[in-house]
Amino acid sequence: MQASDRPGASANHADPVPPSNPVPPACETRPAHRVENTVRSDTGEIRQMAIGAAVSGDLEACRLGLDCGDLSDHERAVRYCRLSEALYHRESFDEAVECACTAFELQADNDEVANLCAWVFSNCGRHKEAAAAYERLLLLRPQWAEGHRHASGSFAAAGRLDRAIIHGRRASDLDPDSCEFALHAGCLLEAAGRPAHSVNYLMRAVALDPADARVLRHLSTALHALGQSEQAVTLALRALAIAPTDRSCALHATELLLRAERYDEAAGIIRNAVNAHREDPVVLRLLSATQMLRGRTEDALDAIDRALSLAPETAEYHLHQANLLYRLGRPDEAADYAWYAVFLAVPLGLLTTVLVIAAGPSF
Repeated sequence: MQASDRPGASANHADPVPPSNPVPPACETRPAHRVENTVRSDTGEIRQMAIGAAVSGDLEACRLGLDCGDLSDHERAVRYCRLSEALYHRESFDEAVECACTAFELQADNDEVANLCAWVFSNCGRHKEAAAAYERLLLLRPQWAEGHRHASGSFAAAGRLDRAIIHGRRASDLDPDSCEFALHAGCLLEAAGRPAHSVNYLMRAVALDPADARVLRHLSTALHALGQSEQAVTLALRALAIAPTDRSCALHATELLLRAERYDEAAGIIRNAVNAHREDPVVLRLLSATQMLRGRTEDALDAIDRALSLAPETAEYHLHQANLLYRLGRPDEAADYAWYAVFLAVPLGLLTTVLVIAAGPSF
C-alpha cells in the first residue's frame, strides 16, 4: 500500500502510521534431524561409531583410515561421513563441513551419504549446501514431506525464495494435516507478495488450529493485502484475544485499526502493548502515530521522544518528530530533526519527503 492510500496520509507529509516491521515469515531452517535410512541398515551403527570417536578422541584413527588406497568411493564417502559427524560433536564445525563436502562429492546419490551431509550442513548453517543435499535425498524419496519442509527451510535461509516455495507447498500438499507445514507455505507465499496463493495455505492452517494466534495474524495480513479489510481486522482482533501480550499481534491489530480509522480502539491496544514492552521503540512509534491521529499531538510527541531515546539513529523517527513539531508551530526545531534525518542515509523516497518538510510545507 502506498503512503497516499493510508488513512491520514498525503504526499506532503510523513505517513502517520509507520512502515510495518513484519515478523519474519516461518521460513527459517528447521532443526535438522537424521531419519532412518530406507536403503541401508547400518546408519545407526555408523553414527554411534562417529559419536564414540568424538568422545574417545580417536579422530586420528578415522583420518588414518582414509589413507587406505583400496577404498571404494562408497567406503571412502562413508568414512568421511563418520569423520564429519565426529568432528561436529567435537564442535569442529568448519572441519565437519569440509569432510561432509568431500563425502557429498564422492557419492551424492547415495541415500546414507546425502542423509548425513544434509544433517551436518543444516546444523552448521551451510544452507545452500544443505538445500542441495536435501534435494538429492528427495530424488530418492519424492514423497517425503518432512524432507521437502527441510529443503524449503534451507532454500529460504539461502535466499532462494522461489525454490523454498516449491518445496514448502509440496510439503504441505503431501501432509495436509500439518498446521506447521501449511503455515510455512503460506508465509513464504506472503513474503513473495503472492497473498492470493498464501490465503489457501493459511486457511488450511487455521482449519487445523483455529486457536493459533500466529496463524490468524498471518491470514489477517494476507486478507488485508487482498483488500478484505473487515475480515482482516476481525482476525487480527481474534488473534490478539488469544494472545493478549503478544507484541506482534498487538502491533498488527493496531495498524489495521488505524487504517480503518478506528483510532480509539487502536489506542487501547497500543497502550497495553507499551505497558508490556516499555523499552520497545517500535511500539512507542506506533503509540505516537495513534495519538497523532487522535489529535493528541503533545502525547504523540512524548511517545516519539521516548522512541528516539531508545533508537536515536532511526531516520524515520526523526522525520515523524519533525512532522509533530511543525504541527505544534515549532518550525525551527522541526527543521533540525528533518535535516538530521538526511544525515542518517535515508532512502531516496524518504529523503524527498524530508526536503519537502524542511522547506516548510503546510500541515
